[in-house]
Amino acid sequence: MRELWRRSTPLDRLTVGYLIAFAIGLALLGRESPSWRFLVATHLALSAMIVGMVWFWQDRRTGLAGLVRHFYPAMLYLLFYGELGTAIHWIVPGFLDQHIVDFERAIFGFDLNIWIIPAQPAWVNEIMMVGYFSYYPLIPIVALPLFIRQRIEDLRGLIYGTTVAFVISYIGFVVFPVEGPRYFFANQFSEPLSGWAFVPLVRYIIDQGSIHGGCMPSSHVAVALVVLFWARRTMPLFGRVLTPFVFFLVLGTAWGRFHYVTDTFVGIIVGIAALYLTGFWSKSASRELRPTLSEQGALRERV
Repeated sequence: MRELWRRSTPLDRLTVGYLIAFAIGLALLGRESPSWRFLVATHLALSAMIVGMVWFWQDRRTGLAGLVRHFYPAMLYLLFYGELGTAIHWIVPGFLDQHIVDFERAIFGFDLNIWIIPAQPAWVNEIMMVGYFSYYPLIPIVALPLFIRQRIEDLRGLIYGTTVAFVISYIGFVVFPVEGPRYFFANQFSEPLSGWAFVPLVRYIIDQGSIHGGCMPSSHVAVALVVLFWARRTMPLFGRVLTPFVFFLVLGTAWGRFHYVTDTFVGIIVGIAALYLTGFWSKSASRELRPTLSEQGALRERV
């Protein structure tokens, strides 16, 4: 076990820890779901696979095995997100939107999601939804160039940061379930958001793939900020290109009626916290993520 711990990274430990913690939650709180046994077995099997990969592929940095070794948590994000639909009401039986609405009315004096409706022409909606849609390819378009260029330490830091942002967000979904303006204000949106291409595309993705209740905080914003900061650190020119897309993504969360402004601001805080917790600003950033001196020597000997 000591050797396995040495070979693993904080990202490996976080991923396995999340898998096991969610499995325990399913066994204790999620038995109402007909698939809880299958999900528990899936989580335990994935944990075992990760342990095996850490043991046998510790230093793998090239080829398909190297890509899987360092990118595998991102491959699990869809599973993590989709299964949260069974966990939204583990702690709180209903949704807490009214608290957020009351909070924003106290600050702004009105409901911002309703107030902006007259200022939502189709062409502006399209711009906003281009930004919002950019979230979906955001992680791979930054992570894959890092792998191709063999900047493995930076790739580990990027995936570590996004995983921490997701985990914090998912905890928020369960602790403070919010269904969002498109449900809570449904009777006040007389017409859907107008647009020609990206508006209906994003609407289709949300309708088909989103869970009911995953709004506080905005994981889109949190993760997008982490990816943007890593892009600007590792590929400055490309990071500048991505900046306006992330800017409109942040605005598009409330503009598209998916989130309240509060969700978005908390998402920003979560993104910054994830960067801090994963050592982004430290000169010794991701020190644990780097190969040890002995591992570096072994790599040089193999080369």
